[in-house]
Amino acid sequence: MLLASLNMADEFDRIAFSALSPEIRDAFGLSDASILMLNVLPGVMILLTAGLIGWFADRYSRIVVSIVAAVAWAVASVLTGVVGTLVLLIFVRIISGLGRAANEIVHPSLIADMYPEETHPRAYLVHRLGNPIAQASGVLAGWIATRWDWQAAFIALALPTFVLIAFLSRLRDPGRRSLTSGELGLAGTASEKEPMRVAFGVLRRIASMRRLWVAAVMLGAASFGIFGLASLYFEGQFGLGKQGRGFVQFLIGMGWVVGVAIGGLAAQRATETKKYERLVLVCAASFLLIAFGGLALALSPVLWLSFAIVVLLALGNGIWQAPFFSSVARIAPPSLSGQAFGSSATAYAVGGFLTIVIALASEQAGERVGFAIVSIFGLGAALAARSVATTIRADLHED
Repeated sequence: MLLASLNMADEFDRIAFSALSPEIRDAFGLSDASILMLNVLPGVMILLTAGLIGWFADRYSRIVVSIVAAVAWAVASVLTGVVGTLVLLIFVRIISGLGRAANEIVHPSLIADMYPEETHPRAYLVHRLGNPIAQASGVLAGWIATRWDWQAAFIALALPTFVLIAFLSRLRDPGRRSLTSGELGLAGTASEKEPMRVAFGVLRRIASMRRLWVAAVMLGAASFGIFGLASLYFEGQFGLGKQGRGFVQFLIGMGWVVGVAIGGLAAQRATETKKYERLVLVCAASFLLIAFGGLALALSPVLWLSFAIVVLLALGNGIWQAPFFSSVARIAPPSLSGQAFGSSATAYAVGGFLTIVIALASEQAGERVGFAIVSIFGLGAALAARSVATTIRADLHED
């Protein structure tokens, strides 16, 4: 619950930035394409640091790494509401991204060792629920910005993190779980003391990991595109103001919560019945939902229908999470779980770079074209995830 709360608190900053993108754009004199890229910058920063963060997580206390990360994103959120130049804004958004990376790399590694394997899907479900529940803060961010200004929203929403850090310091790293008969055969070929390149070599030899990386790249492009475009789409197409765009973030949260719950229950069922192929098939289905939602939003003619489609997109973005994290936790050697999650986060962040295609297309042809491109990336992620179903059984060395 504590890790889920931290996962929720780190989202406040991202959601506020997404909901208030038009105000930030105007304050710094940016174009739509520029604010979209600035919106995804914290996530893209994972690309440069995920491997290093995973390496630290496999060698040192994951609790300490998590504390440092939480302090980083909380301070960066406060500074987002304080800085007055574009250069400083870019700098603090980078720091925010570095801090939030822990929730995608270190937290899943901790959960993998804190709980028995048969309960991993439920544990990841609780952890991932922090993301969509946080979407409700979009309404609060819009209200604060309307009542005072957009800077105040970032300062206010950073405060819960400082409280949670005090509780986090009381946790202890559980150490690495013991190998079982169902563990991957490669698990004994590397340890947390190996250099990053050796660990990456071990992970790269696992066919399922390679295919999951491809899926993560496509997913990253689609997800960054959705969250970066949402506020700009509803402002440009339907003229929604601050509170209206905050409501859109709330709708995204509603769909996301239901999606995470559906994906978590499906992953738990697949784990209990040892039908591990279903983990990645559930991921593929959720990516198809994203592809359909992106195309539907590109064609939607009225506001109420766009609201419904956004919920559908969020549903797809929630379903994959517990199955995906459960798949990585089961495939990766325990001693390299931090670097396995780190490499997956890196692949996801690579997709963030592809968002520049969406940004430029949206700038030239409108947000509807941007969402059409989101649909293409979603389809690519679905095809890649579907292919893992043919390799995961062999990689697990299961009969």
